[in-house]
Amino acid sequence: MRAWLRRAGAQPSDVDDIIQQAYCKLSELGSVQHIRDGRAYFFTVARSMLLQRIRHERVVPIQAASDMIAEDAADHAPSPEQTVAARHDLRRVLQAIATLPRHYRDTIELRRIEGLSQKETARRLGVSEKVVENNLARGLRAVLRAMEDGQPESPPQDENDAVGHENVGGR
Repeated sequence: MRAWLRRAGAQPSDVDDIIQQAYCKLSELGSVQHIRDGRAYFFTVARSMLLQRIRHERVVPIQAASDMIAEDAADHAPSPEQTVAARHDLRRVLQAIATLPRHYRDTIELRRIEGLSQKETARRLGVSEKVVENNLARGLRAVLRAMEDGQPESPPQDENDAVGHENVGGR
């Protein structure tokens, strides 16, 4: 039995404990009439005890799991350098938005900062949804160019923009 348990993966320190548990389990039986082969039954009980130990060893205590989660959360926090760089980038984006013509700036602020839908933005600005779509695309392109160039840049003015600009309603 000992050799079989070691081959089955039991730790050497656990072998005697598993055998003792199997004997205890057999002693708790009310009757042994149903057992046809005592040796095979004993090996089956010992195998069951071994599997229970293996399963128990795989269970991670809740406290240990919560500690691992807390450690993982700490590992994912941005470094101070990353935080400073992100704030710098945010400041540059906000400066780029601030230099845009009012109709582009209003559209970006309502859609991307306040999170309004295209339909709601159009209603608030008094323009069509197509104007909102175009102003957002042009404004975002201008912000991206400003970020690439390192300085804010206004998008080119053309006749199509005048519709969105005039319908802003005095903004």
